[in-house]
Amino acid sequence: MNGHHNREQDQHKLSRRKVLQLGSKLAILTIGGPILASCGGGGGGGTPTAGMTSPSPSPASPSPAAPGVTPEATPAASMAPSASPTPASTAATGATGWQVRFKEQATITAWGFNTDNTTARVRVNLFKQTYPNIQLRLVPEITDQKILTAVASGQVPDLFWIGRNSVISWAARGALEPLNDLIENDDRFNMDNFYESAVKEVTWDDQIWAIPQFMDVRALWINHKPLQEVGIKPDDVDPKNWNQLQQYGVKLTKKQGNRLTRWGFDHKVQDGYMWMWSWANNSNLLSEDGRTATFATPENIEALRYAAETIQKQGGWKAFDAFRQTWQWDAQHPVIQNQVALTLYESWLLGMIAEFAPDHPFNVIPFTDKSGKIVTAVGGLAWAIPKGAKNKEAAWEFISFMSDAQVWLRGAKAQANEEKGKYVPSLTANKEADKLLREQVYSPINDAIDSAVALFPRLLNNSQAPPPSPVNAEINDILNNDAVLPALRGEKSPEDALKAAQEKAQAAIDKFFK
Repeated sequence: MNGHHNREQDQHKLSRRKVLQLGSKLAILTIGGPILASCGGGGGGGTPTAGMTSPSPSPASPSPAAPGVTPEATPAASMAPSASPTPASTAATGATGWQVRFKEQATITAWGFNTDNTTARVRVNLFKQTYPNIQLRLVPEITDQKILTAVASGQVPDLFWIGRNSVISWAARGALEPLNDLIENDDRFNMDNFYESAVKEVTWDDQIWAIPQFMDVRALWINHKPLQEVGIKPDDVDPKNWNQLQQYGVKLTKKQGNRLTRWGFDHKVQDGYMWMWSWANNSNLLSEDGRTATFATPENIEALRYAAETIQKQGGWKAFDAFRQTWQWDAQHPVIQNQVALTLYESWLLGMIAEFAPDHPFNVIPFTDKSGKIVTAVGGLAWAIPKGAKNKEAAWEFISFMSDAQVWLRGAKAQANEEKGKYVPSLTANKEADKLLREQVYSPINDAIDSAVALFPRLLNNSQAPPPSPVNAEINDILNNDAVLPALRGEKSPEDALKAAQEKAQAAIDKFFK
C-alpha cells in the first residue's frame, strides 16, 4: 500500500483485512479490553482517533487501531543484514548529516516493529550503517499479555512500538520510562517538530512517555458519481450543516428492493467518531484533567440523537450493519466502489485510492463545527522505552535517529521510486519531515489527490486528541458498548444511554485514582 495506507502501518492492516474477510468480529478500534492499542504494527502504524472505538469489523472503518486492541502483528523476520556497514565516524557526516553520540557496544531489542516495507527497511538499514556498534533485534510480535509478563518479570526489551492511545495507560501502571531527560539532553531532537495533538497523546503527569511516529487524520470524503446521480454538486456539501448532511444521506442512499446498494452518509459514530461529533457540537466526553466523564452533556445527547436519527432515516441500523459487513478492501473498497456517497474517514484511504483507482472522482474537505472551525482527530504509533530497559541510552539513539527528518526523507525517496507515480506521502508525526516528503518526494498525480495531500497537514495542525487518561481503554469501551451502540440500535434513548454510560465510566476513573 502507499501513502496514508502507510507501508509501516500496513502489516497489522493486512492481518485485520484477513480477519475481516473471514467474518471475524474483531473490533478494530475498540478502546476497551486490553490496555495496549497497537495501531499499526509492522514497521509503522496508524490508529483511530486517539481513544476512538469501533464496534464492528467494517472495512470502511479500520482506522489504525485505538487504545485497547492489539491487532496481531504479522510475523516477519528481523531486518536483513545491511550491506557495507559504514563506520560511525563516517556516518556522522554522511548523507543524512546525522551526528553520532552513542559509540559504545550495545544490543537493543524492539517489540512490535518489522521491516516488511521499503520505508521501514531503508530507515533501519541506515541506522545499522550509522551504528555498527549497536546490534538491533526486531521482534514483530507484541501483545498486552506479552508486555504485562515482561514488566512483571523485569525481563523487558529496550523498545516498545505501541499505539499512542495506549501510552498513558502503560505509563500510569509503571511500565514505561519517562523521556524528558533524554529529550532535553539531545540537541539533535526537537519536540516542537511534532504535531501538538500527537504530543498530547503521549504526555501525562508533566512527562513525555513516548515519541510519536505516524499520523492519520479524519476528514469528510465526497464521492462525486453518487452525487451527480441525484443532482447534488460536490461544492454544495456543507460540513457544518448537520441537517443538510442528513438530508443528503437520505437522498443518496440506494436500494434494490429491500437490499441496500449504497449508503448515503456515514457519520462513523459507530466506529469511534463520537469524539469528533462531541467536539463539533462544542462539548467533550471527558474533562481536560481526565478525572470526570462528561458523556451526558446536552450537546453530546444532541449529537448521539442526530447520529441515531441519521441511520434510521437511511434504512435503520440492522440494514446498515448488514450492508457494511459486505464491504471489501483495496480496489473493492466501498468508497472506490461508490457504496458510500459521503463519509468521514481516515487519511490513509488516499494511498489506497492512488494505488487502485487514481482516476476515481472524489474530493476531501475538512469536517467542522457549526461555526466552520476545523474538527478532526488523529491516531498513530509511538516509540516507548520500557521501565527497566538495560540499554536505555542506545534505545534513545535509535528513537532519535528514526525520528530525524532526513532519515524519513531517505526512506520516502526509496518508497516513491518503488511505487512509480503512485506514491502518496506518509504523515510521519514530524512536521519538518512531512514538509520534506511533500516538497521533495511527492510528484503530483491529479487535482483530487494533490488537493488531499495539501489538505492533511492543515488538518493535523488543527487536530485534537481526547484528554489523556490512564483508563482511556475502559472509558472508550463503555462509551461505545454502553452508549453509542445501544442508541444507534434503538435499544435505549441517547439520553438514557449516555447517562448510564457516564456513571459507569466515572466509576472506572474513580477506581483508578482512589
